[in-house]
Amino acid sequence: MIGGLTWIGARARWIMLVGAFAGLAFPAGAEALRPLLPFLVALVYAIAMLRIDPIAVLKGLAAPRHALRVAFAVIAMMIVAPVMAFWAARALGLGPDLESALVYTMAAPSIASSAAICLIIGFQGRVALELTVVSSLVMPVAGPAVAGVLLGSALEIDPAALGFRVALMIFGGFAAAMVGRRIMGEARIERHAPALDGLAAIAFLLFVMPLFDGVGPSIAEAPVMSLLYLGVATLIILGPGALALRLPGAPSRNGAIGVAFGARSVAIYLAALPPDPVFTLYVALYQLPMAAIVLAFRRSRPPDGAGNGAIR
Repeated sequence: MIGGLTWIGARARWIMLVGAFAGLAFPAGAEALRPLLPFLVALVYAIAMLRIDPIAVLKGLAAPRHALRVAFAVIAMMIVAPVMAFWAARALGLGPDLESALVYTMAAPSIASSAAICLIIGFQGRVALELTVVSSLVMPVAGPAVAGVLLGSALEIDPAALGFRVALMIFGGFAAAMVGRRIMGEARIERHAPALDGLAAIAFLLFVMPLFDGVGPSIAEAPVMSLLYLGVATLIILGPGALALRLPGAPSRNGAIGVAFGARSVAIYLAALPPDPVFTLYVALYQLPMAAIVLAFRRSRPPDGAGNGAIR
């Protein structure tokens, strides 16, 4: 089994890319996995946190000035960004469906794999790691509260109930990771890192498939709207990184912040909210530009020589 997972781990990027289209190719599988989406969200978090030890990350925030910088970045991610996205969508007349989708996107934490993506690119993995862990921990409170204020009656579930559902997925994944770390130990986790990459790829494949449940017919019925959603998702995912690299400061640090800001776990809302075919279409299409992050920002090495620093 370890050998098989190691083989898969060596090809994880391609397998994860295939996962983005597997739901379209196998609609019956996507439909069958749809009820398991909350569990699969928790599983993805569990495998990611098994590798990165969120407790150690939080201990690294002991310095007050550093903790303040991270807190400021997370506030910008989880509160300022949703407000700006909502009013931008309203000013552009994008319609209530896309307004809601943008609020959910920007009120979601960074994807669990953002640190790994940054390390592949050559950005500071530690920066993305801190933002991912902290934004995930505050999301069950901050995300539903912001969505409730901005969307009002358009939010089809009580914010407290939404926060509870989200908390079950996130903290369930965190708890499973802590148990796994205690059972396996740091040395074994490091020794079997390639196999865990394979396990993560399988979990991602299973997680992405149900996101495409019913999406094929929706694309066929509304191709123009689908292209609009895909364009908006691409702008959200790649735009912050492209902008951050133009700002003063270390490109490897700025790029990591941009990746963490752009790549969000919006699927967690899909798993917690009542079924909505339009939002399902948006979330599915949002997964496609994820594969372009590494291609868009990849470089041979960080120009400032920093690959794993913290926010400074």
